[in-house]
Amino acid sequence: MAEARFEQTYARSLVIVALGMLLLSAALSVPLAHRLIRPMQNIAVATRRLGQGDYEARAAVMSNDELGRLAQDINELAVALDAAEHSRRQWIADISHELRTPVAVLRGELEALQDGIRPLTSDAVHSIHAEVLNLGRLIDELYELSLSDVGALTYRKQSLDLAALLEDSLNRLSGDFQAGGITVRFSGIGKVPVLVRGDPDRLTQVFRNLLLNSLRYTDPGGRLEVKVGVESDQVRIDVMDSAPGVPEDKLDHLFERFFRVDPSRNRASGGAGLGLAISQRIIAAHNGHIEALASPLGGLWIRVTLNLEKEG
Repeated sequence: MAEARFEQTYARSLVIVALGMLLLSAALSVPLAHRLIRPMQNIAVATRRLGQGDYEARAAVMSNDELGRLAQDINELAVALDAAEHSRRQWIADISHELRTPVAVLRGELEALQDGIRPLTSDAVHSIHAEVLNLGRLIDELYELSLSDVGALTYRKQSLDLAALLEDSLNRLSGDFQAGGITVRFSGIGKVPVLVRGDPDRLTQVFRNLLLNSLRYTDPGGRLEVKVGVESDQVRIDVMDSAPGVPEDKLDHLFERFFRVDPSRNRASGGAGLGLAISQRIIAAHNGHIEALASPLGGLWIRVTLNLEKEG
């Protein structure tokens, strides 16, 4: 009998203890579950809003644990997506603005010819042809920039003499600089070839962009100095022109697409602001560096640095 009573008492005690443990677990799990579920719900809502295109959505950071770090990562992703969306909209707006100008000029010229306001002369045809060329150049630049952005711009790299390539670009534009009253001085390193591995067409495009930039903006009677220097395993190309200069706070923005120091400049006088952006991408594809500085001559100084070709 005593043994039976002991078993009954023991079993009853086990039930009571089990119920107590169950109640204690439930009491502890409710706030714990609430603490876990709230951040997860908050993160789920934020990610759902991001998926719907609301890039201003942010997840509240409620802790310093893994969930808190996840919320911080989602917020950083939201900031990046918001910036990318803003860049995309600005890109579309800039393209629309740049295309509108030459198209409007062409339309005005053609309508003037249709209405008989302007006679159909060789000058009129030449003016329309010039605007078509401007429009074509802009479209080509936009196409190249878009290819570069997605990494699809092709390069056919080979061993080449960078100094000779630069000097050839200068010679091709010498007549334009003379017509603009700009004195050009080229300083190489003698007849020693400066060998790099690169795409001659793309690098010529960079040099032409830099030289045309100086030709457009340098005041008549000004100067342009182009220097080639070799230091260790690198070659430097310095293109320095005279006034007008660029404000120091705008130097870092020169390689942004569609950026102009003077927003009022149009394509006839200053281009669309794509040349330096394309040049930066081409130099980066050659594992080089390009930067803008204040020129000691009073204008703009563009420095291009590339790696020399390794022997053997």
